[in-house]
Amino acid sequence: PRYLMGVGYEQDIVHAVRSGIDMFDCVLPTRNARNAQAFTRSGRMNLKNAKFAEDDAPIDSSCDCATCTGGYSRAYIRHLLNASESMAGSLVATHNLRHFQRLMLD
Repeated sequence: PRYLMGVGYEQDIVHAVRSGIDMFDCVLPTRNARNAQAFTRSGRMNLKNAKFAEDDAPIDSSCDCATCTGGYSRAYIRHLLNASESMAGSLVATHNLRHFQRLMLD
């Protein structure tokens, strides 16, 4: 295997894969999750943003992760984040990790 450490941005990963890299190690999906940032196909979203206060949609309606299919809305996750509940980071991390898995499948 060809290993590249510390690369986490989607465009960098795609470029590295095209260059023959097949293994990565990066904290970006989980670190960003703890800081309320979710990755989606249309870009990143900050789930602490007030516009999500009453948003009953999942993080990404096209995502099949346990967070998005488990009934956790953007509003609920925002509430957990604002209440400093550790479950919030776990829910967003679950989504972010699946997002990157799907990136590799595509």
